[in-house]
Amino acid sequence: MSRRLSVLLLSTWLSVPVLALAEDLPPEKLARIRRDEKEALEKVNAAHGGKKSSEMNTAERRQIIEEQQQALQGVLDKHGVSNKDYARQTARMGPKQNAQVDAAEKALEARKQGAEASSPGEIPIERGWGSDQQVEQEGAEGAMPIVEPGLPSEEQVPIEGGEMPAVDEAGAPEGEPVPAGEP
Repeated sequence: MSRRLSVLLLSTWLSVPVLALAEDLPPEKLARIRRDEKEALEKVNAAHGGKKSSEMNTAERRQIIEEQQQALQGVLDKHGVSNKDYARQTARMGPKQNAQVDAAEKALEARKQGAEASSPGEIPIERGWGSDQQVEQEGAEGAMPIVEPGLPSEEQVPIEGGEMPAVDEAGAPEGEPVPAGEP
């Protein structure tokens, strides 16, 4: 056997396990990469006014293409995937794998919308009962007021025998009805 042939055989034996060790990307990761790619391309297009390629001159088209390639490379770097592995994985995918990635994309979108719906954003804080009964809090700005359950001690009336009446959750002594407008 010639030296060339032995080197060729040795190199093929060593390269086959490397191809087998190439990691297949799971559908969820591919879905995240696709979603981030789409967002990156939308940002680049929005930065240039969303013009069609027919409305731009050659220099503008070249600049947009370079920026899109940089954005896509940044997405792949963020996810720790090489451009070569990503291209190889997407090229080898069949209809079954594409359906799995599409389902994962829909699940990610549903999760994102659920997170946005659960966090209402800014919550308005109202102070007082209304415009005619404004309540002002005393104390330093940003300090939380101290809230104690029950009636103030000067409003509690002792019962015969010197005992203080038991107070229910609404803050009124037991047996007395709570007025309609008070908590």
